[in-house]
Amino acid sequence: MITQNFWSNRYIMIAAVCTVFLAGIILAGCADKSTEDEFKVAMLLPGEVTDAGWNQLAYEGLLAIEKELGAKIKHVVSKTPTDQEQHFRHYASEGYDLIFGHGYEFQEPAKQVAPDFPETIFINSSGGFTGENIAPINFRVEQPAYLMGIIAGMMTKSNKLGVLGGDRIPSIQSTFLAFEAGAKSVNPDVEVEDAYTGNWDDAGEGKRKSKALIDQGVDFLFPNADAAGLGAYHAAADAIRDGKTVYTFGVNKDKSEISQDTVNTVLANGVITPDAFVQIARIVKDGKFEKQIYTYNMLTENAITFNYNPKMKDKIPDEVLKKVEEVKAKILAAEFEVPQDDFTNE
Repeated sequence: MITQNFWSNRYIMIAAVCTVFLAGIILAGCADKSTEDEFKVAMLLPGEVTDAGWNQLAYEGLLAIEKELGAKIKHVVSKTPTDQEQHFRHYASEGYDLIFGHGYEFQEPAKQVAPDFPETIFINSSGGFTGENIAPINFRVEQPAYLMGIIAGMMTKSNKLGVLGGDRIPSIQSTFLAFEAGAKSVNPDVEVEDAYTGNWDDAGEGKRKSKALIDQGVDFLFPNADAAGLGAYHAAADAIRDGKTVYTFGVNKDKSEISQDTVNTVLANGVITPDAFVQIARIVKDGKFEKQIYTYNMLTENAITFNYNPKMKDKIPDEVLKKVEEVKAKILAAEFEVPQDDFTNE
């Protein structure tokens, strides 16, 4: 015979199971809502994040966005226009709120994809095109480049300086223009020789091109070529071992710790900070994105900075330091405009 206690216990068990089931539905609903509300940020990079320069600094910016804004992040190396368009489209279809294309070359692929995903904001590092959900953020390192040019122009013994680029794109050439202008502002006799690797990855080619510049008498090197630019520091270190005096500079990311067998040649750096990326991401997260060109330079708080390599600062004469600080003060007070190219309409 089935007792009353049996039925009571059975009803209790069924009620418990239903309670657990309903709780699961409620929790699942909460989890889905949390996922929907999550701020998602992706980044397309033209090279590996180990380049100690353009790509690594951007990746550090992405990590800062994750930490400071609680974002879900993803990144991918995307080198060709076809890949870039596909990657933009993939992350946008996955519901990412913000997608960075880190480089001037990402502008055209972003223009092709952005109209199809009006809920996603596309930000390109360098450029001039703006749309309802697309804009460039131009990290203008020309101001620190100008200050580094002053150092080179005042310290050079040969009156020959060298710049090393990856490809001849407007944003790179503009930094070289500023560097040369800074050097000639204190030394009209100085000559600036340029060399390009034709890519952003080949450090061996960067070293060969830099050695050729040194063999021409260049005693200062200013590389802006991502991973390929690492070759400039190796070439300068080799020249030091051969008894020559060759100094270098860092741009985009602080290169003070770059050395080869303890040989350090870096005097100063122009740095794009991780906070620069957090600033633009916060604008997007807060719903304050506008159809405009975003420009960050040394006048933008904690975005672009100039610094000396503490291990090499004693190599710079006092009169050079004094001149640099004098011009730097004018730049920060908006009393002096550094020469640079306007590539925002290209």
